[in-house]
Amino acid sequence: MKNKLEDLRKRIDAIDGSILALLAKRMETVKKIGQLKKKNNIPAFDELRWQKVIKTKKGFVKKIWEIIHKEALKVELACASKKNI
Repeated sequence: MKNKLEDLRKRIDAIDGSILALLAKRMETVKKIGQLKKKNNIPAFDELRWQKVIKTKKGFVKKIWEIIHKEALKVELACASKKNI
């Protein structure tokens, strides 16, 4: 029982590591999007895009997606507020 539990926890730890790595990659892409939007004078928030993304999400997945989106929007807004030097 203890070995099985430890094995499962190790699997969860590996999955968590993968999730974190993917979120980091996602935020790097978000920064690039924010920079591109700033360069082209496009607003950070795109309501139509957000509705398209969120409409199929349910339950806790929807809650997680909303958190991810909120953080991504913060990154895009930070990119938009940086001055070009």
